[in-house]
Amino acid sequence: MKKLLLLLAIAAFCMPTWSADTKNLKYVDGTTLTIINKPQHDGNRLRRINTDKYPDLTSRVRHYLNMPTGMALRFRTNSPVIRAKWTTLDTLRHTNMASISEKGLDLYIKQDGKWLWAGFGNPKFEGTKHASTMINDMDTTMKECMLYLPTFMQVNSIEIGVAPDSRIESCGDIKRAPVVAMGSSYTHGSGTSRAGMAWPAQLSRMLGVDIANYGTSGQQKMEQFFADIICDTDADMFIFDCFSNPSPKEIHERFAPFVKKIRSKHPSTPLVFLETVDREWKNFDLKKRKFENDKEQAAREEIAKVIANDPNIYFFEPGLYTGTDHETSVDGTHPGDMGYQRAAINIAEKINATPALKKIIDAAKAKDCCKSPCKCPASKK
Repeated sequence: MKKLLLLLAIAAFCMPTWSADTKNLKYVDGTTLTIINKPQHDGNRLRRINTDKYPDLTSRVRHYLNMPTGMALRFRTNSPVIRAKWTTLDTLRHTNMASISEKGLDLYIKQDGKWLWAGFGNPKFEGTKHASTMINDMDTTMKECMLYLPTFMQVNSIEIGVAPDSRIESCGDIKRAPVVAMGSSYTHGSGTSRAGMAWPAQLSRMLGVDIANYGTSGQQKMEQFFADIICDTDADMFIFDCFSNPSPKEIHERFAPFVKKIRSKHPSTPLVFLETVDREWKNFDLKKRKFENDKEQAAREEIAKVIANDPNIYFFEPGLYTGTDHETSVDGTHPGDMGYQRAAINIAEKINATPALKKIIDAAKAKDCCKSPCKCPASKK
């Protein structure tokens, strides 16, 4: 018995001490680290775009685009502990998703060339000031980290805390995302458990390239201001979930002008359009079933017209595929993590089966964000 107690005491003495002590960590301003998946690089570094450039945006669209949805911080550190302090705009809560996704953080660490989930930043259920230790008791080898920012909340500030004698390095300035996704709440990530589970984020990890997210929940009806945003965005491929929110009439009226406007700035960039998700709410509701079926038919008709004259436009049917077992829905409209994973797998398979699109992905893979790390310019206790 004495021998066992002695061994336990030795083990406790040898363990890292950061589990209990977060007072002496040093913090760096997260905006000095590498920011990925920011579709446009000007404006506030914690917002997807500078919405002031687009006076025609509705107030709801403006609010959503000021969120850092899909954006992440990339950095390298040898710290045994990683903690974050961040502030958000408000305390709005959604009933169909976890608060960890809505206003929390989602940490991945690269291992053997693949991103592996490592921890999460747990937000306060109420309030706008948050602090959370995401991972503890790691070894002190240098690691490449990716920290997803909140899905459905504007972020005013973020700091990353590491052990005082450790290093934390930026990987350079804002990185251009070679692929940009634009869409509805399915793209935005409604129903997810954490920020890294929206289909653009999952697809990004599957393909090994950065994918920026222009999801705006319930708002993507192919208005011209959305086309203006795409015109001002530099990417090698655009993926659109634009048949989920509009009515059949709106699809017929708006799709061709939407594509025409985009083609005025991106004449040959591949445009991939996704068939919308198969909503579970139409299983027994006949009125909703007809509405969804009419939308799908309108999308097929309009996409056929543009594909006939444009070899760089693609239609993935199914697109946002969630399976045939009818078990992925959170609320009848939005899938959960498993549904988004199935959608991402489907899109990845179709991209890899299309030579022109696969070539774009392969070229982007050759550029690794953190091959040449540089020291972070700011740190403080």
